[in-house]
Amino acid sequence: MAQIDRQMLHGVPKNGPTDPIDFYRRPFVGWLYRERINQGFRLLGARRFDAALEVGFGSGIVQLALGPSVDDLHGIDLDADPTSVTALLSRRGVQATLRQGTVYDLPYDDARFDLVVSFSVFEHLHEFDRALDEVARVLKPGGWFLLGMPSVNLMMEVAFRAIGFKGIEDHHVTTPQMVERAFARHGLAVVDAAQLDFPLRKPAGARLYYNWLLEKR
Repeated sequence: MAQIDRQMLHGVPKNGPTDPIDFYRRPFVGWLYRERINQGFRLLGARRFDAALEVGFGSGIVQLALGPSVDDLHGIDLDADPTSVTALLSRRGVQATLRQGTVYDLPYDDARFDLVVSFSVFEHLHEFDRALDEVARVLKPGGWFLLGMPSVNLMMEVAFRAIGFKGIEDHHVTTPQMVERAFARHGLAVVDAAQLDFPLRKPAGARLYYNWLLEKR
């Protein structure tokens, strides 16, 4: 099963202006950053995938975790450098085909992948319907889309500013609820879901993160 741990972060540099990799290494905050993704990975179980695409590969940490369970791994990112991440992955024994581009116009054939993953990208998208349409297009029928998004509200703006993330109110423009309501019209059905709350014990406190495992129908 894919998982991000602290040891995996060693030697992984920041890649691009929006890459949050430095936050992954912080005490407690780092655990939250890692756990939001590991929670999504647990929805995938131990399944192996023929071809997978990550939307928003950033530093490549998700690619490192997914690599051992994917035969043909791809990634696309709007502003991260694919060359440096490809080299990092290769040194760690993971082969991937990465490119710069936008989720609004994915440069892949229809029904190309049996898995697409995207963490903390869709909250930045004004045209999230267009992005969902593209993800559904490149998925095979029965393929899975693992989508993760943070809560978007005033409390989260304050929390992000408290850990040093500036201008969050300008970056987070779309809520998880808005995206969730759009799943069905793009032929995506929820197979499973998980949420990261704080405090972690019941009764749950503030909701920090949403993960959905979606299937293309």
